[in-house]
Amino acid sequence: MPRHLELIYLINHYFIESLKQKYPGDGDKISRMSLVEEGYDKKIRMAYLSIVCSHTVNGVAQLHSDLLKETIFKEFD
Repeated sequence: MPRHLELIYLINHYFIESLKQKYPGDGDKISRMSLVEEGYDKKIRMAYLSIVCSHTVNGVAQLHSDLLKETIFKEFD
């Protein structure tokens, strides 16, 4: 699935560029929000990809939405 990976990297590139303008000089935050987890084996953060490519994201219930905003996706809120 090389084409899929190529598209994900392209989306990540545009997303990272927008983060650099929003949070200049905050490389740690940008790294944490990247769609690609860097390391020995690069991993795609699929949940982050879904957030970046969506207009809105919500949980099943208000409690679930609140938990998502306070824990897993607090950087995106």
